[in-house]
Amino acid sequence: MNVGPGHYAALSAIVFTLGIYGVLTRSNLVGVLMALILLFAAPVIALVGFTHTGMGGSQPPLGDAFALFAVVGSGVEGAVGIAIALLVWRRTGSSDVDELVEVEG
Repeated sequence: MNVGPGHYAALSAIVFTLGIYGVLTRSNLVGVLMALILLFAAPVIALVGFTHTGMGGSQPPLGDAFALFAVVGSGVEGAVGIAIALLVWRRTGSSDVDELVEVEG
């Protein structure tokens, strides 16, 4: 079976949709953070897939380099998010997003 750019686009759309669903339905701060990481992974899948099939208009190593930078950025975002979630949990005793909205100051 030949994997074309449509397959990569469909996979990217599915991952993006799962990320949106996770952000909207999760109440735990870490769950929301994991869903955000899925949101950032979806364009990377599309970028690598399109450069792999020649649809990106650039050479494959260039698309892979952009994808590598995006993955590193997503990893940094995840690390900072986990650190913030840990600090919020230590201060409030909860990582529930609904409870955090009600906290003042």
